Amino acid sequence: MATESYGVINDIAQVFRPYVQNIYQDLKLGLCKTKVDVERISGSAEGAESQFRLVLPYCSKKLKWEVIFDASTPWFAPDFRFDDESFLNNLDEDFLEEKIPSLLKWNENDPTSLSGVISEMLGLYKIHQIRKLNEDESSRAYFEYSALLGDALTSEKDIEVWVGSHVVEFLIRLNVDTSRLPELFNER
Repeated sequence: MATESYGVINDIAQVFRPYVQNIYQDLKLGLCKTKVDVERISGSAEGAESQFRLVLPYCSKKLKWEVIFDASTPWFAPDFRFDDESFLNNLDEDFLEEKIPSLLKWNENDPTSLSGVISEMLGLYKIHQIRKLNEDESSRAYFEYSALLGDALTSEKDIEVWVGSHVVEFLIRLNVDTSRLPELFNER
């Protein structure tokens, strides 16, 4: 565990610490091999023990999502603040029930509860980015994405998309047979 992250985890209230430790140690997201990191929220001395920022690997980017627990009601699920303001900005209970069931069925006794919510939200973030890409069906990036999906070797789970203001990035898992490589180069 990185020294900085360990310090942040120690600053979090004991009741919330198991969720953060589980995320830091066990949560693996998407195509990046990078682990989730935890940061302090600067300028939030009041309630700092119940607020922190998760740095999530996605499409070779680092998403920064703030997690805000209420110390007076530690059995409630946390609130979130996203670095992309267009993500999950209009929610209703039916949407939450269907798309983020871990949030509605929050179990304060399960240290994997927050990991489940983050995983479901990251799946929704991927869909959000693909929708942003699909808004301009005449774009070259949309054509490239469609072509990738037309390949029999590549599926949606093998591609992460990030759409910026004038840039679109893809992270693609290549399905390569490494079994005939010498052991030095073979991942197994």
